[in-house]
Amino acid sequence: MDAAKKLEVLDWVMHLTDEAVFNKLLAIKNDTPNENEIVAYTVLGEPMTRDQYYAKIERGEKDIEEGRFTTQEDLRKEMESW
Repeated sequence: MDAAKKLEVLDWVMHLTDEAVFNKLLAIKNDTPNENEIVAYTVLGEPMTRDQYYAKIERGEKDIEEGRFTTQEDLRKEMESW
């Protein structure tokens, strides 16, 4: 992005007097996803971005579709031998 254009926009925003336009800018800012924003944490406390979170969900759904899961009943039986 062009730094000069950014400065021009910053100057425009700083001198903005129309509250409706300012509110539209705030709405755009709030609706624009930050790709590096932390949206969740793993069970180990590691942060995850939105893309990482969705990828983890998709992997889990694929594991279920392909039968890679343990039922609660099977887990209880397994726990009896611990």
